Amino acid sequence: MNDVRSIVCTVFERSYHLGVGALANSLYDCNYRGVLYAGYRGALPPWTTGALTEVDGVQVYSVADGLEIHFALQQTDEMLANVKPQLIQQVWARYGEGVENVFYIDCDIIIKAQWPHFEAWAQYGIALVEDMNSPVAVSHPLRLQWTEYYAKFGIDYVPQDSIYVNGGFVGINRRYRGFSSLWHELQVHMKEFTGMQQDQIGIADRWNMFHFMDQDALNVAKDLTAKVTIMGPDAMDFGKFGYVMSHAAGRTKPWEKAFIRDIFVTGARPSFADKQYWQYVDGPIQVFSPAQIRRKRAALKVAVFIGRFFTRT
Repeated sequence: MNDVRSIVCTVFERSYHLGVGALANSLYDCNYRGVLYAGYRGALPPWTTGALTEVDGVQVYSVADGLEIHFALQQTDEMLANVKPQLIQQVWARYGEGVENVFYIDCDIIIKAQWPHFEAWAQYGIALVEDMNSPVAVSHPLRLQWTEYYAKFGIDYVPQDSIYVNGGFVGINRRYRGFSSLWHELQVHMKEFTGMQQDQIGIADRWNMFHFMDQDALNVAKDLTAKVTIMGPDAMDFGKFGYVMSHAAGRTKPWEKAFIRDIFVTGARPSFADKQYWQYVDGPIQVFSPAQIRRKRAALKVAVFIGRFFTRT
């Protein structure tokens, strides 16, 4: 696919291909045309069966007119969430200088805004979104620990503000492409503290200096970068609903939930991100069978109705 303006990348393994399919569908619906570069480990999605072509070491799947997924096997034992900056670097190396922007988007995100919004956003600097756990004050012990730690590597980390950003979305214009190298470097230095291999999300608890490796390093990189452009948490539907993306950031993903059972057993109501996800599972990629989609959407509606009246204490 030639003369693409932007490339989106993501990572997945195991059941997370169910998120990749919905992400691709939402991108297509919002008029993204180009390549979704999907770094993966393990098996390829079952919904690609019989429709793949190998091109220069990647498996190419044509989603619809103008949109392809390029599946790139990742040779790493680390949690794939920790190789985001390397994945971005792979995209720059593979697709060349003709690419204007590279966006990393987690596969548990649904895109809601029309694609030109994202390309305009990235022109102003590194595009980021404030996390649900923001703010983290400039005098917070975590930030002070980061300052002390990175000084050992000759990095003068000075917190610029109290905003803590989410690691699920990063947009980089080619003018700022060095950002992914900085992000990667910070994670490499981090490993002297965390150990050389991390195969799970989260280390110990939030009192740990580096709990979420990719996200904490991203926040250090954010403060070391002059040109950043940050939207509030509503850009991922955290706290209140926005118009940009919907991020199912919890540990249990929308494709794993049993909505009716959950509301009676744990009191957990379907989230807005759950509702958004199930809108994008039937085309152009058929993520589930029509019967599965009908059942899950019906259960979702019932759980939403019950949730209006039922509260478990």
